[in-house]
Amino acid sequence: MIHHKKRPLPLEEIAPPNIPTYERVIHRQKIQHSTPAPDMPSNVDKRPEAEEKPEEQKPETEEEETDDDDEREPMYDNTNYDHVRFDPIWYGDYPEDEIPFEIAEYLGENLEHARYHQMVGSSRTIFHMCGRPDVVRMIDDPAYVIEDEIVAIPIGCFAVSFLLSRYREEGVFPWEHVPGLESGAVRKCSIPPSVMGTVSTQELKALYPFSRQVISGETIKVVRVQDHPNLSKFEKAAMAHFTDGLLQRKDTLFRGLSLFALERSLAFFLPVISSTNAENEFGPGIYTTEALHIAKRYAGKTGAIMVFSTPDERRLKCWEPTADEWRQLTAKWIGLSLSDINVPPIYQAADVIKGAMSADQTKAHGQNRFLNPDDTKQTVFVSYRGCESLRRELKAIIFIEWSK
Repeated sequence: MIHHKKRPLPLEEIAPPNIPTYERVIHRQKIQHSTPAPDMPSNVDKRPEAEEKPEEQKPETEEEETDDDDEREPMYDNTNYDHVRFDPIWYGDYPEDEIPFEIAEYLGENLEHARYHQMVGSSRTIFHMCGRPDVVRMIDDPAYVIEDEIVAIPIGCFAVSFLLSRYREEGVFPWEHVPGLESGAVRKCSIPPSVMGTVSTQELKALYPFSRQVISGETIKVVRVQDHPNLSKFEKAAMAHFTDGLLQRKDTLFRGLSLFALERSLAFFLPVISSTNAENEFGPGIYTTEALHIAKRYAGKTGAIMVFSTPDERRLKCWEPTADEWRQLTAKWIGLSLSDINVPPIYQAADVIKGAMSADQTKAHGQNRFLNPDDTKQTVFVSYRGCESLRRELKAIIFIEWSK
């Protein structure tokens, strides 16, 4: 972690041109050398110097105004900001000759884990690039707890939403700055004291008294594992604890989440609906992956990983979208302004949706274009029956321990 506070900057220095300060900004910066995806309507540039369009093509007046319900995030590339006042980050590539060790460690040897990340680097720079000068100001201000740190933004989420959700749950970020949430106190969650550094089988109700058990006396395996920014090293350490091979089985699913979300999931196993949800490509649901390292990124440094066996799919309606269905489904749920999205009839009846994670959600959102799929697959439980079947297959919880 970067422990020092940088000199507080005047907001006019922090905010990019034409970006109002201390507000949720909905603004699209022209991206050099980028073109809209096929059949994708481009929004008219709202700046005075933009080319005038014919009258019938102009958008309605209300679309020009900032809308707090619009989740689109502005995005700036990795070259057009001041690298003196904002530390360079890895964003598909790195703007300088040598990648610093604290960033390279997340990306892995020979960038083996780079494909699983959208960005890695200073949280301060990422907030600046995503048009949040208010957060940059708080990071610089000693009066706030939030500090600049090296963070990794995984694939399949919005960068700002991902970070704000985590900081809110850790109690280091004021709720009033998170869209859609009322102010309130945050109770920090901790690893149950009975969970040690070796695998043990414990009764769920003893770990979390307010949890709802699927059977009386339900037990699960638990262990605490030391955090490591290198995914390969963390995976190796976690797998070494489970000598029964649970983590290596092909039918194992993982869900990374915060301790705050874990406690609430065990009380009522349903997805949390929030405007800051990081995982929303297929709409509301409980998102799982066969890749432990992907779940680790979503769990962060101090979260947990729930380990499930794949439910019996003979009782469930499973849908695997085609390439075109995937584009339309993700376009709908990340808020792209398309008028010709067709909802496949099977979406209404599906209990489970299986498909690719997106590779570039933050960038695609800022450029108002379709997402690109990654090779990594995810399984999303999107109905009451689907969520119930997954809950019955909970086998273990890996608690992540982090020390400064």
